[in-house]
Amino acid sequence: MAHLPGRAVLAAILVAMALSGPLRAGTLLLARLENLPLRIELGDDGRRALGEVDGRRYLLDLDAGRIFRLDGNGGQRRITTLGDDGASLDGYRLESWSPGPSVAGYGSIYNVLQRGETICAEVLASRWMKPFAAPLVRSIALLQRVEKGLRPPLREGCGRVAFATYARNGWPLMVGYRDVPIFVTESLRFGYPISDPRLAGSASCSDARC
Repeated sequence: MAHLPGRAVLAAILVAMALSGPLRAGTLLLARLENLPLRIELGDDGRRALGEVDGRRYLLDLDAGRIFRLDGNGGQRRITTLGDDGASLDGYRLESWSPGPSVAGYGSIYNVLQRGETICAEVLASRWMKPFAAPLVRSIALLQRVEKGLRPPLREGCGRVAFATYARNGWPLMVGYRDVPIFVTESLRFGYPISDPRLAGSASCSDARC
């Protein structure tokens, strides 16, 4: 299994899930964004996620764009006032240059992000993951609205780059700016067993209970 390319690994996981019956399986991401530890557990239908940032836990309703803060006793509180991350998607060009190194066990393509003539980031991305990673990108965008430490800082000539910009050519396994890491994928697991019923596709979501 370890020697199979990324697409074959994912195909093998999907076959195993189909043969195993009604197993609920999602996606688990462990990463660092702006040097903060980030954990996202994505539900089986990509509609809900559990997010954890430096020990603070959230339930994310990706369809409705709602965020619930979770406490240690199983309770949850909807966050009704969301901050503005100040990021923009406009004016950037992300170009693929060459094959890149392996990151977190996945092959990558080396990309360069520019705004005008200014180089704003170097991105090691996995192209085949792009459709599977879209809910992860939405999850990070929501978390950036409640976690100030995750918000993109203003960089000279580059503005505040939205995370989705890094994901235009595939899942951003690693992003750096002038040798400083912006985002690092430490582990990304597809077919991860779901333990929280709120992430199952049949679960209902409301302000009282999601």
